[in-house]
Amino acid sequence: MELGTGIIMREIESSNASLYLRETRRVSSGACVTVRELSGGVSNIVLLVEPEGSPAFVIKQCRERLRVAMDWRARLDRIWFETTALEMLAAILPDGVVPRILFIDEPNYLFAMTRAPEDSMTWKAQLLAGLVDVAIAARLGEILAEIHTRAIGHPALDGRLADATLFDELRVDPYYRTIARAHPEIKTRIEGLIREMSVTHPTLVLGDYSPKNILVHRTGLVLLDFECAHAGDPAFDLGFFLSHLMLKAARAWERGQSRDHTPRLLEAAAAFWRAYQRGTEVDDDFSPRVARHTAACMLARVDGKSPVEYLEARGKQAVRSFALKELKGAPTGWDEMSGRLARVLLEGDSWRGS
Repeated sequence: MELGTGIIMREIESSNASLYLRETRRVSSGACVTVRELSGGVSNIVLLVEPEGSPAFVIKQCRERLRVAMDWRARLDRIWFETTALEMLAAILPDGVVPRILFIDEPNYLFAMTRAPEDSMTWKAQLLAGLVDVAIAARLGEILAEIHTRAIGHPALDGRLADATLFDELRVDPYYRTIARAHPEIKTRIEGLIREMSVTHPTLVLGDYSPKNILVHRTGLVLLDFECAHAGDPAFDLGFFLSHLMLKAARAWERGQSRDHTPRLLEAAAAFWRAYQRGTEVDDDFSPRVARHTAACMLARVDGKSPVEYLEARGKQAVRSFALKELKGAPTGWDEMSGRLARVLLEGDSWRGS
C-alpha cells in the first residue's frame, strides 16, 4: 500500500498475516497458523500469532492515520522509537516486565515480540470493573521510579530518543495544544508546561504509562506501548498516569459509586505517588509540575483529540470544571490537588468555580 508520505508498505491484517509469515519464513510453510487481532490502542494493529507446535507471539505494525474521530496522523518510524525503548527497558527492568523483541521488519514498519502470559488482562479493565488493587499501583510507582532513575545517562537518550518530535505529534499537540485552543483562558499555563518539557530532558519518559498499557497476570505485570518514548521531563509520566486514576474516580462519582470505588482509586493514586517518591529523588518543583500535568491530562481526555470513552456528559463536565479551576489557580503540589479532588468526590464540594 502506498501511503500519503509516499512510503510503500505491506499492511498486515489478521486475514493475510499467516501468508506474510510463511513468505518471510518466520513460520514453516506447512505450519497451521491462527491469527487474531488484539484490542486496544488507536495507532497500530496488534496481532496474536499462534503457530501450531511453536510458542505464540505478537506482531505490531504502525498505521499512518490513527483511529479517532478527528483527523490525526503520525509518522510511521515511531515504531523504531518503541523498539529502541524496549531494548533499553529490557536492560533496566527485571525479566518479563517488558516483552522481548523477536524480529524486526523495517520496510513494513513492524516487529514481533513475545506474548504476555495467557491469564493477562489490562489493569484498565480491572479498574473499570471496580477491582482496585492498591498494591499494583504501588508496584507501578516503584517501576516508574526505577526507569526514571536508571535511564539517566543511557546512550539511547542521546541517540534516537533525543528526538521528541513524535511525543509532540502524539501527546503535546493532540492533548495540550488542543485544550489550549479550546480554552484560551489557560493558554498561557499550557504553553508554560510545554516550554518546561522542551528544556527538561534528564531521563527516559514513556509518554503512555497508563492502565490500558499495563497487563496484570498471576505472577506479575507486563508493560506495553512505548512509541512516545523520548528523553524528557519525568513529571509528564506521573501526571499522565495519575490522570487516569482521577478520571476513573470521576467515573465512579458519575455512576453514584463514590462510597465504594472512589476511595480505593484515590488510595491507589496516593500509593503510586508515595512509592515513586521513595524510589527516586525529586526537587521542590517536581510535585507542582506533576499536579499541573495531571490536571492538563485530565482536561485533554475530555476536550483533546482522544477523549476517554467511559465518561458521560455529566462526568466530562465535572472533570472539565475541576481541571480548569486547577490550571487557572496558583500552582500547588500533587497532594494538595488530589485532596481537593477527594473533597469534591467524597464530601460533595462543588465542581463549579472554573
